[in-house]
Amino acid sequence: MPNYYIIVNPAAGRGQGLLLGKKLEKRLPELTADFKLEYTVAPWDATEMADKASSEFEVIAAAGGDGTLHEIVNGLKDKPNKLALIPEGTGNDFARAMNIPADTESALQMLFRNKTRKIDVCRINDRWFHNGAGIGFDAWAVENAARVTRLRGNAVYWYSILRTLISYKPVQVSLQLNGETLNNDFFMITIANGTALGGGFMLTPDAEMDDGLFDLCIIENTSRLSVARNLLKVFSGKHKDDPRVQMKRADKVTVTSEEGFAVHADGELISLKETELHAEIIPGALEFVC
Repeated sequence: MPNYYIIVNPAAGRGQGLLLGKKLEKRLPELTADFKLEYTVAPWDATEMADKASSEFEVIAAAGGDGTLHEIVNGLKDKPNKLALIPEGTGNDFARAMNIPADTESALQMLFRNKTRKIDVCRINDRWFHNGAGIGFDAWAVENAARVTRLRGNAVYWYSILRTLISYKPVQVSLQLNGETLNNDFFMITIANGTALGGGFMLTPDAEMDDGLFDLCIIENTSRLSVARNLLKVFSGKHKDDPRVQMKRADKVTVTSEEGFAVHADGELISLKETELHAEIIPGALEFVC
């Protein structure tokens, strides 16, 4: 039976991660003696913790959300450890895509069954990610969401989206993939491994996490009113039918801009002024308990 290293982010889910950690402290000893549980205390702690634990533990589990998992993926990178998730985040997009139960007890039962699936992992420059990256509008929404303190769950995303709409101005970028180059001031570009970002926005509903390809959603610049009118379509994937939306697949993507663009990965801001981005997908590099 494998041994388990559980990394708890007490700040996940706007503070709900701490309650999850206390629950795990009581429940885990009843299920196995072969585990170690530790809490993060600062951003990127999980990266260092996962790196150090990788030589001792077979399964590294994130108790938190996509941000916690993102840090752990960057700590493991190409190491052979199995990765798991006990979800307690704001969006939990990856958990839904992998059919990981939101209920803690069910998630633990899944964890200890130890059935795994090999999925692709992605890289942007020197940053790794598991679910998806965004350029433009949603990256600025991530920046605004980080400043929200009084809201919880999807309300955080809705507030941030509406706030971003007020001031957002797209910049000119050059997008290169599959031997073609697209130049435009795109509203946003999604480079995804999973189906959803931002708490259920199905930007790439046909994505598969083990096909060796990114799914891209490329949205042309459009008016604020048009964006507001079409937001709900993204929850069902119906935005694909809009003539201003292009859906593409590629294993490598390059984006450049003289002005600099905002970019995030798994809801974690990378930069507000990135000038050159190289993304590639690494097929089957992550073994995930699901």
